[in-house]
Amino acid sequence: MIVKIIIGIIVLALIAFVIIENKLYDITKITLKAKGLPKEFDGVKIAHLSDLHLKSSDGYDYKIISMTRRLEPDYIFLTGDLITRNQTDLKKQREFINYLSEVAPVYFVFGNHENDADKQVQKELLKFPFTVLNNKSVSLERGGNSISLYGVNIEPKYYLGENLDYKNVPDFSKNELTELIGDKKNTFNILLSHNPKFLSTYSEWGAGLVFSGHIHGGAVRLFGRGILSPERKLFPTYTCGVYKSGETQMIVSRGLGKFRLFNHKEIILCTLKQG
Repeated sequence: MIVKIIIGIIVLALIAFVIIENKLYDITKITLKAKGLPKEFDGVKIAHLSDLHLKSSDGYDYKIISMTRRLEPDYIFLTGDLITRNQTDLKKQREFINYLSEVAPVYFVFGNHENDADKQVQKELLKFPFTVLNNKSVSLERGGNSISLYGVNIEPKYYLGENLDYKNVPDFSKNELTELIGDKKNTFNILLSHNPKFLSTYSEWGAGLVFSGHIHGGAVRLFGRGILSPERKLFPTYTCGVYKSGETQMIVSRGLGKFRLFNHKEIILCTLKQG
């Protein structure tokens, strides 16, 4: 009897621990020296959010809004998977973006869940109060100077493979990236891409900075390593933090949704400095 009670207590404690783990948030502050960044953008603060996977039934709190507001960012980059793929009612997501857009201008690129969603849902997302950069670019201007902000919307086959069965995922080449977003401009260039897997391609294209997500920090983190990718691959290469390829630096968010263990939800504040 005593053994059963002890086992029951342990099980309840583990359940409580997992529930608490999935409600905790980290604010990760990163200062990045960026070669070629105009002096007018020195000190600019970017809040990076990713992978909320909001559902209509979600009782998400407003911590994300309040914490982001306290960071006082100049821009907010939202790198995909605001919704979950079977979502049809976007009332909660619209409310969230309405509040978020009051903090700073929001720039968004579709993730794989937006691409898998109903066409009507995709059309509704385009009406939200953020700038959608699906294979588009905009100029960000400060003090008479500008940088270019791009967003690439990568096809499902680059996540799931040609037959959408998690096998034989093709490479995403510089030529394919250029076909989608064009050649880089003669400015400092930032790229938003939901999928971090193709860092070498982003570098070859000429991105100075890349903001990405998708991997959820590896879902479970042990000894500083992410264990599992959404493509069901063990120990994915890019899970969280800053990575470099050539002159390109990529910031990967652990995200804010989905199940996680030893892997808190994350809001990133990136402060840009001249390199």
